[in-house]
Amino acid sequence: MLLTCGSVSGASKKNDIQNLPPSYREWLTRDAAYIITSEEKGAFLNLSTDAERDKFIEQFWEIRNPNPGSPTNTYKEEIYRRIAYANQWYGHNSNEPGWRTDRGRVYITLGEPQQDGKYLGFPNIRPMEIWFYSGGHPALPPFFYIVFYQPDAGAEFRLYSPFMDGPEKLVTGPTEGDRVASWKQIDHDAGREVSRTVLSLIPNEPVDMQTATSSLASDMLLNKIRGLANNPMNKDMLQQRRNLLESVSHRVVLSGDYLDVSTVPLVETSGETNLHYVLRLKRPADFSLAQDKDGRRYYSAAMSARVLTPEGKLIFSQQRKLSEYVDDKQLVIVKNRVFGYEGLLPLPSGKYKVEFQLGDELQHTSFRTERDVVVPSRPSDGLRITEVVPFSEVTSGQAPYLPFSAGGVRFTPAMEGRTLAPGQELEFFYQLWAPPTESGAAPDSKLQVEYAYGRMGMRDTQTLQEEVSRDQFDGNGALINGKKIPTAKLGPGSYRMAITVTDPATHSRSVASFQFRISDTGASPPAWDITDPEAAEDVRTGTRDYQRALCYISQGDQQRAIAYLQTAYSKSPAEPTRDKLVSLLYSRQAFDQVAQLYRQAGVSPQTDEQTILEIAESLSHLGQVAKSIQLLESELPARQSSALYLSLARYYQVSGNTQKASEMEQKAKAMAVQPTT
Repeated sequence: MLLTCGSVSGASKKNDIQNLPPSYREWLTRDAAYIITSEEKGAFLNLSTDAERDKFIEQFWEIRNPNPGSPTNTYKEEIYRRIAYANQWYGHNSNEPGWRTDRGRVYITLGEPQQDGKYLGFPNIRPMEIWFYSGGHPALPPFFYIVFYQPDAGAEFRLYSPFMDGPEKLVTGPTEGDRVASWKQIDHDAGREVSRTVLSLIPNEPVDMQTATSSLASDMLLNKIRGLANNPMNKDMLQQRRNLLESVSHRVVLSGDYLDVSTVPLVETSGETNLHYVLRLKRPADFSLAQDKDGRRYYSAAMSARVLTPEGKLIFSQQRKLSEYVDDKQLVIVKNRVFGYEGLLPLPSGKYKVEFQLGDELQHTSFRTERDVVVPSRPSDGLRITEVVPFSEVTSGQAPYLPFSAGGVRFTPAMEGRTLAPGQELEFFYQLWAPPTESGAAPDSKLQVEYAYGRMGMRDTQTLQEEVSRDQFDGNGALINGKKIPTAKLGPGSYRMAITVTDPATHSRSVASFQFRISDTGASPPAWDITDPEAAEDVRTGTRDYQRALCYISQGDQQRAIAYLQTAYSKSPAEPTRDKLVSLLYSRQAFDQVAQLYRQAGVSPQTDEQTILEIAESLSHLGQVAKSIQLLESELPARQSSALYLSLARYYQVSGNTQKASEMEQKAKAMAVQPTT
């Protein structure tokens, strides 16, 4: 049986587990069995009092809480729902608790499958269930199947391994034990989709139906599911959440009542889209300065932005620690101003959910909100106008990688709905998008722009018109346009501004709008913003390229993801980048490129096991089986895993060393059936 929740380190602590009070032993070995990391497990076993254990369990769930600080923890509720479901529906044949069965373990680990099919009643095929998952965890393939089968009548369903079990374990009758004949029996009775799935759990992996050969990719997947809690990507996400919770320990405001957010997607000089954003506290009193022992004033803040799919799956996160001294001159400027942060997220076109959090570490407060964001695609014809961004200042000659920079200028954004004092000019900018092929066409043609503004419910609309020359578009079909409108003749009240851009040649038009307010009691409080201090470093190290690649991976666009991963890796050859790159290249059978990456950098203790297995398989496909064996043998002392032994068994078999192949296979099977602790 390949999927177990035990581990070598866990087994060594068995006596300690048995000495735990029953309720804590049940929590560790059942409730958290498939989601707790080995480090967390060791830390829990080292606790000596029930109070410490209670605090640990509380923090364990809070770290995984999608909405930290909220009254309900949806993740915790979902895990207990899964356990209850598994106990209700599985384990009846074996009289084993459902959560301990193979189906229960997969259900608790991965959740409810997107689709599931039951294949029962075939005279020559054992009862099977096939579950289909998509986008369940960033460490797993975007799409995959899980197969369970019933080895004997009345037995519990077992997890099926294409390599270790093979089609011959799924049939009865005369073809049993004959791999090719068994596969043909399944293909004839259950259909091509089922027969293909029993050879590979990964939909886009090529399979050899003539020999019914299974690659190790499916067993790599099962091994990764088995160790999902300890997957480096999973541990990194937990550590990021742990750091965030440790930095803000007292109060988290869940609503957006204390935090303003404004976002706008802009096309950069490279032709890429970034989501520029500004976070601002609404009151100056919500942020503080402190004094050190020398009397110097300083601030300390933390910012977090988590980018998720519309379904709530994490794509990547961005964290910043903000701390600086403020001299006397700066103190005069920032006094009575609201604190803000300006940043950007490298998002290609698509739909996202973004969770923002801005905290004052001196007051131990943190304010969070979320936004559903749409980054539009570039128009194939016509025009598109972005959201309109009011601004308070504009400077030229700024670095193009900074937030709210475009067209050689940088804007200090103000919030939509900002309040102006009578006579204060209304300043705003927007970006026009056109197809890049049109940017250089008919440079003498003009676009007509109309600005219409007035108070809501009043018949006092005013209009301004201007023309914009097409030769202002850059080579990517983007144009920044800023505008100042005097308000001296506008009375107090709430106004709506509508901007309409029309192309007289094609009669296509695009419209955008925003709101502002004129108040005789004064303008919105001015802001002092901190601009992303790591913007230049993110560009230099390829972090933005890597994050953009993760977005494309979440969208299933492997080609673009590979291109950005290659760029990121060329700037900074980090292991997580190569892991992702190898995985995508391997799935597209670019074995020579995988081998080239291996030749360039070898492997290190930080290299993901899946990456090592994919490198070895790529070398094998290139006819370099001896190098595959050499690579895996060199990793065995540090990495004892069934997947490594399974791979070695196959490569030794291919090389003709049947004795070593049998030895490796026996070791793999011995590791795969470790007892559950």
